[in-house]
Amino acid sequence: LYEEHDEGYQEEHASPPVTASLYEEHDDPGPWWMAPLRSLSIFKESKHPGVAFFHLLFKTLALVVYQFSSKSENFVLVCVIIILLLAFDFWTVKNVSGRLLVGLRWWNYVREDGSTEWVFESTEDMSEIGATDRRLFWVGLYAPAVIWSFCLIPVTVSFKFQWLIVIFAALSLSFANIIGYTKCSKEARQRLEKFAEGGVAQNLVGAIGVSNIISGIGTMMGNAQQQGAAGPRGQQTMSV
Repeated sequence: LYEEHDEGYQEEHASPPVTASLYEEHDDPGPWWMAPLRSLSIFKESKHPGVAFFHLLFKTLALVVYQFSSKSENFVLVCVIIILLLAFDFWTVKNVSGRLLVGLRWWNYVREDGSTEWVFESTEDMSEIGATDRRLFWVGLYAPAVIWSFCLIPVTVSFKFQWLIVIFAALSLSFANIIGYTKCSKEARQRLEKFAEGGVAQNLVGAIGVSNIISGIGTMMGNAQQQGAAGPRGQQTMSV
């Protein structure tokens, strides 16, 4: 009687079966609007597809608007739209995509004496940075500057010098991020090399043993003292 009662109680109060998630803990599917981005081959292997998308979005829109509106008579409106897109792109690359896609961040400020101080930050664990994200970031950083440089040729040939304002603004913002992230990447690489050299030294000391090193130094100092004490006695014997 008690066994049947226990079995019925267990069936009534049994916990519902736990269904395994399609995504592991490190594979966060993200918001619903990121699902179409993950289906694209360019963002499929990205750890941050939304960030990678906006990293390319504003600079692409600026180039598209320029190409299709360069013959427009309403120059002021087109110029304002392009510069706003370039400003959005500059802020996104400097503050968001660089930090998440390549683990780098930079900024600078002017001191009281008028000199410029550059500040660089980089993540300590570069294994968190995906190869796809790194490739998308650097291509998206350098490619627009090259394209805007080529846009100088038809503008100069056709004597439409008013569009030089847009092109110079695009090149200025692009090169600011290029210089900043190039310096930041170089400093991060040097920091990793110094850390690796320090790690090799620590491993060497750990393999030899601190006690062995101390005893070896003590032995060397003892031998040096003995040689120093034997030298004067030898010279005195020779004089006698």
